[in-house]
Amino acid sequence: MVIFDKPVSSVRVLAHQTVATLRGVRYDAAMSFASIDHWIGRTLFVPLIVKLCQTTRQSQFAISRTFWFLAAVDGFYYAETMFSSVLWGAVSLLMMVTAVTRADSPTRSMMWFRLIAIAALMIDVVIGIGTSAWFGIEFWVLVLIAEYASTIATIPPIKTKTSITIPTAQSRR
Repeated sequence: MVIFDKPVSSVRVLAHQTVATLRGVRYDAAMSFASIDHWIGRTLFVPLIVKLCQTTRQSQFAISRTFWFLAAVDGFYYAETMFSSVLWGAVSLLMMVTAVTRADSPTRSMMWFRLIAIAALMIDVVIGIGTSAWFGIEFWVLVLIAEYASTIATIPPIKTKTSITIPTAQSRR
């Protein structure tokens, strides 16, 4: 059987190659989003979060919940209607309760949400540059700090400049 002047087997091969190419494009786009997300987290947020965890002696999950609480309070501060005030007030109370009761419980972070938050931050920055209205940008920064804190597996110990050695009875002799 011949379709389009080519045997069926070559049409099937062409179809498989086209599907594989399309899958590769989708995979490449997903990989580029993952690499962008990884670079932003690694260079902009994770060093700050690690230093904050080391100085406050809190876990990354406690820092994440604290920054979610701060983002909710920021949303409550900028609420303009009664409905949004009640909504952000309820979210603030919920975040405060979870920050207190489940501070060190592991949290999840999703890459698609972080990318949406990065896009919203970039839109707010462009609007801020154009109109000089910078309010609201801190909300997305707080959300991104909270989300990237959830991605950290372990916090490394604090690096000391010199190690202190305690003399033992044998070293005194």
